[in-house]
Amino acid sequence: MLNRAMLTGRLTRDVDLRYTQSGTAVGTFTLAVDRQFTNQQGEREADFINCVIWRKSAENLPTSFIKDLWLELMVVFRLEIMKINKVNEFM
Repeated sequence: MLNRAMLTGRLTRDVDLRYTQSGTAVGTFTLAVDRQFTNQQGEREADFINCVIWRKSAENLPTSFIKDLWLELMVVFRLEIMKINKVNEFM
């Protein structure tokens, strides 16, 4: 199942750019997304979303975006649900 979401937050660190054995660029980074509500102490909390980008986007992102920069992303993600049988073995 493919889903889409819009995330707005700040980079927690610079993008980590690596290459696979076949030469495909892969970038990883974490986006801190503030929640719209406060906790019981009146403080805002944040969710930390681990992101992976591929190919040309992975090569371009590290040169343009650095830690603490605000970023808005349109993301497409896939949810994979694993079923567990009665003896706790993965199917």
